[in-house]
Amino acid sequence: MGMGSKLEGPSTPANRRDPYEVLSVSRDSSDQEIKTAYRKLALKYHPDKNASNPEASELFKEVAYSYSILSDPEKRRQYDSAGFEVPFVSFLCECRALFSLFSIFLFQQDIGGNPYLSAQHAI
Repeated sequence: MGMGSKLEGPSTPANRRDPYEVLSVSRDSSDQEIKTAYRKLALKYHPDKNASNPEASELFKEVAYSYSILSDPEKRRQYDSAGFEVPFVSFLCECRALFSLFSIFLFQQDIGGNPYLSAQHAI
């Protein structure tokens, strides 16, 4: 995982709504019901059919993003258990891990293991 979680991607809408609400399906919908709802809305809001309506393009992205979550069993499970909070928690954990690695490198001089930092202080 990069920054964030599997729930986030390059086309993540700025204002995220519940993917079930976006696709107008219930939480216990089958994969086929979700796919059918997605196809119907994707056709309705497709940019090629709505060239003069910039809002339709944003709705199309939101529909596609919602489907990307609900069509993937792991992403759907993550969303069902924690909503959109998962990416932020994951991001914090990754930041903590990176800070720990950086701290080990930076303060390694205290245990005599970083010759570059030790040489700078010897001057």
